[in-house]
Amino acid sequence: MNVAILFDQKEKLHSTHWTLQWIDYCENNNIEFSIVNPYQNGVIKLLLDFDLVLWHYSNYSFKDMLMAQNVLFTLHDRGVAVFPSFKDSWHFDDKVAETYLLESVDAPIPKSFYYYSLESLEEDMSKNKHSFPIIAKLRNGSGSHNVKLIQNKKELLNYGKKMFSSGLDSAPSLLYKTSSNVKSAKNLKTFISRAKRIPEFLNSLANAKKFSVERGYVYLQEFIPNDGYDLKIVVIGDKLSFIGRNIRKGEFRASGGGSAFYHKSFVTKNVIDSAFKTSEKLGFNCMGYDYVVNAKTGEGIIVEISFGFSHDALLQANGYFNRDGSWHGEPLNAPKELLKNMISDLEISAEQSI
Repeated sequence: MNVAILFDQKEKLHSTHWTLQWIDYCENNNIEFSIVNPYQNGVIKLLLDFDLVLWHYSNYSFKDMLMAQNVLFTLHDRGVAVFPSFKDSWHFDDKVAETYLLESVDAPIPKSFYYYSLESLEEDMSKNKHSFPIIAKLRNGSGSHNVKLIQNKKELLNYGKKMFSSGLDSAPSLLYKTSSNVKSAKNLKTFISRAKRIPEFLNSLANAKKFSVERGYVYLQEFIPNDGYDLKIVVIGDKLSFIGRNIRKGEFRASGGGSAFYHKSFVTKNVIDSAFKTSEKLGFNCMGYDYVVNAKTGEGIIVEISFGFSHDALLQANGYFNRDGSWHGEPLNAPKELLKNMISDLEISAEQSI
């Protein structure tokens, strides 16, 4: 077994990056691996000699988003196992694409609307097809800075005119990020810990600023009434773990706030079943689902998906559920669990081909 882990060693790794976990797993399990710079010329021919290629690329890195899928999907097409795979990531950081995909398997999602002209938006508005408030999202970006709560027709029309003219910048706001972290820091220790990560955020911001302005569409999601939290649900193989996230005071968005909780009772059988079912139908190796629980019905609703998330925060759940909803008190290390599963699958496949 020969594993390639992709990253440019000249760049400083973000604290949430999975690369260090993959390296640690390979070293502790005597798995041959190499660190490969994915941006070098001739990288495809070099990587064709590996059994498995891993790349935790970032939606905040312009050059990652420019080329990562081209590299990984080319390798996959030539028979090399990769993560994230095509199924895991063709829709990455594109909320409209996520909606199309989830709709195709009848996953539990909010009622969604997507428009590619101002006229089509105005037509639906004239027919009163929207209930207010309603959520407007940009296709890309994370941490909730790209999400807006629209209260009425006038606000929606103004938003639509903006999106079909000058557009909106999807890069994160330094002011918004700073205020979010200050509001959600419960003590001095937490505040200091977050302050230490400011250089990481500034580097992410500088990369994100290279992206184009978002324009030419309007994407809307039904607002789901909830009880002041959402859930990051992670499914890897037969294991499911979670991060509970509180909504900040005066906010409607939990993502990006940094206020987490780990009460297992919030993860209902309804959520467990739908997350496992969705991952199975769509063939995901690893997926993080953002769930909002409808306060009126108790149903878990998927509002976004992403193959990448904070593995450190997930570890703090100190366990995972299996498919029948039983809890196991062993922390789920997402990068290592994923790598273990992929190596096992490759070894089984090799044995069967003999």
